Amino acid sequence: MVAVLSEGTRLLFPVVYVLFFLGTLGILAVARRRYAREVWLAGFFTTLLAVTLVGMPLLPVVDMHKFAQPSEEEETYYEIRMVDASGEELRVDDRATPPVTGTRTSTVGGQLADEYTDEQRLEMGEFYLENVREHRQTVEAGERSVTDRLQPPRYVDDRAWTAAELEEYEAFEAIRIYEHTVVYSDDNTAVDSTEERPRVTIDPTDGTVTDHEESR
Repeated sequence: MVAVLSEGTRLLFPVVYVLFFLGTLGILAVARRRYAREVWLAGFFTTLLAVTLVGMPLLPVVDMHKFAQPSEEEETYYEIRMVDASGEELRVDDRATPPVTGTRTSTVGGQLADEYTDEQRLEMGEFYLENVREHRQTVEAGERSVTDRLQPPRYVDDRAWTAAELEEYEAFEAIRIYEHTVVYSDDNTAVDSTEERPRVTIDPTDGTVTDHEESR
């Protein structure tokens, strides 16, 4: 029975996806007819309601329901922090480094930790320092670019630097990559444990790269 349900679920996703767009094209073809728009809206909200009730993501409304995609039991992501002259750290504000924003920051962090050569690390470190210094000046001056003002709201866990916060830090001189490991409960409803460890420090100012092997 479980095997049958599993197979049916795998077939359900592509079927719903294809039918949704075929139905939309069909409605567009007869859009001037009476009740055409009402039928499309009824179908859309019925699908949305079904997804909400069963807690199963169905394209194309996968991002429009209250249930998140289930996570793996263990998840690893990377964080990039700026290091100032006194050794204090501050999580990078990725507004400083477009197009390396959002999840791309974690991707780049992982590559800096595991894949890049020291030369590539120093080159990327210089990229971050140059852009972050410019962004810091903009934040401290209270200025916002036109493009920044036109950006849609960011994720709720996103936090922009503030001028008051930056007052506590000296000039940034290096970047440090941290690896975070999160272990979830079996049903994905809670976090069982989290672990953080530094992986590499890149200092383009003096041209050094330090792998934190002892933290492994």
